[in-house]
Amino acid sequence: MFLGKRGAVMQRLMTAAVYIPLVLALVLLPALSVVFLLFCTGMAVLGIQEFLAMARIKGIVAEKTCAMLSCAAIMLSAYAGSVDIMAMVFFTGTALTAWVHILRGTWSFQGLLASVFGVFYVGWLPAHFVLLHRFPAIGPGLIILLCVGVMCSDAGAFIAGKTFGKHKLAARVSPNKTWEGAVGGVLAAVFGALILYLLCAIFDWQCYPHWRLMAYVLSCAALSIVSQIGDLVESVLKRGAGVKDSGTIFPGHGGVLDRCDGLLFAAPMLYYLAAIGGV
Repeated sequence: MFLGKRGAVMQRLMTAAVYIPLVLALVLLPALSVVFLLFCTGMAVLGIQEFLAMARIKGIVAEKTCAMLSCAAIMLSAYAGSVDIMAMVFFTGTALTAWVHILRGTWSFQGLLASVFGVFYVGWLPAHFVLLHRFPAIGPGLIILLCVGVMCSDAGAFIAGKTFGKHKLAARVSPNKTWEGAVGGVLAAVFGALILYLLCAIFDWQCYPHWRLMAYVLSCAALSIVSQIGDLVESVLKRGAGVKDSGTIFPGHGGVLDRCDGLLFAAPMLYYLAAIGGV
C-alpha cells in the first residue's frame, strides 16, 4: 500500500511538472494567446464529454454532439473579449442543444436538464478563462491571480482539514471536507493574495491589477469561497454517478473536471470583480 501511495504521489508530481510550465507559457506569452484559446476550448470539449459520460452512467441520455459544439463555440466567442457576444452565443447554444435534444425523439426530463446544464457548466463558466486572459493590459495577471487564490485555497483547506477538521461541511457529499478546512482555505487564499501583492509592489509587475491591498485580499477570499462551492458541485456529480474521478486525462489527478472544478466557479467571480474595477 505504501508503494502504491508513493507511486501515486510521484505520478501526480510528474503530471504537474509537465502541465504547469506549459500552462504558464500559454498564459504569459502574448504570441501564444490563440494557442491558449485553443487549449481552453479543447479542455472544454473534453470536459463536456466527461460530464455527459457521468450522466450516461445513470442512464441519462443527453444531447452530446450539439452540447460539444455549443461549448466550443462559447469558448471561441470569448476571444472577442466581450461578455455580451459570449452571452449571445451561450443563449444560442443552449437553445439549439435543447431543441436538438427534443427533436431526436429520445428526450427526457433528466436528459434535457443534463444537456442544458452541461453547456452552462462546461461552456459558459470556463469561457471566463478566455475573457480574463483577454482583459486589457492585465489579462495574464488575472489568470495568475485566479490560480493563486484557488490553489492556495485548495492547499489550505487540505492542511487545515487534516489538522483541525472536526465539523463536517457536507458529510453526505464529501465526507472529508470540514468547516475548519473551509476556513483554512479562505485564510490560505488571503495569505496568497498578500504575497502576490507584495511581489507586485517590489518588482513593479505591470500585468497585474493595480488594486489596493484590501481588494486583493477580498478578491482571493471570494475566490476561495466560490471555488469550494465548485468543488462540492463536482463532488455531487461524481457521487451521483458513482465514480471516483470524472476522467483520466491527467495521470494521478483525474479528468478535466477534477482539476478545474474550483476554477470553473472562481473564473466568473474574478472576471466580474475585475470588470467593476476590483472590490
